[in-house]
Amino acid sequence: LSDLNPAPLVGMIQSQDCYFAERLHETIIIGMPRVATALKDVVWPLVSEKTKAKVRFLSEEEAQEHIKTTCDEKVAGRILAAMQQNRDNRLSLEQRKQSWMRVNESGQLVPLVA
Repeated sequence: LSDLNPAPLVGMIQSQDCYFAERLHETIIIGMPRVATALKDVVWPLVSEKTKAKVRFLSEEEAQEHIKTTCDEKVAGRILAAMQQNRDNRLSLEQRKQSWMRVNESGQLVPLVA
């Protein structure tokens, strides 16, 4: 039952309001378990309306559709590939890291880890 302590969740939400409020476009929580939903329901009234507007709780299928409709095809493809990779239990963290990318100073997509 110690995992049901809402303090870490409250801390994360407060950091969203303080540090990332203007930089964060959207957070998508995918497939949240019922226990976590109950915890969210306890903490949700403490969340600012501005942050609530940027958080979506979706099923995997809803998230895929949302990403396809809100992102251009290239970006959606990268996000959906990362989602699929993160759900593949056969891949190690090291294998996933090999595909991580970032945008460099020139705006080009390059490997995150050289």
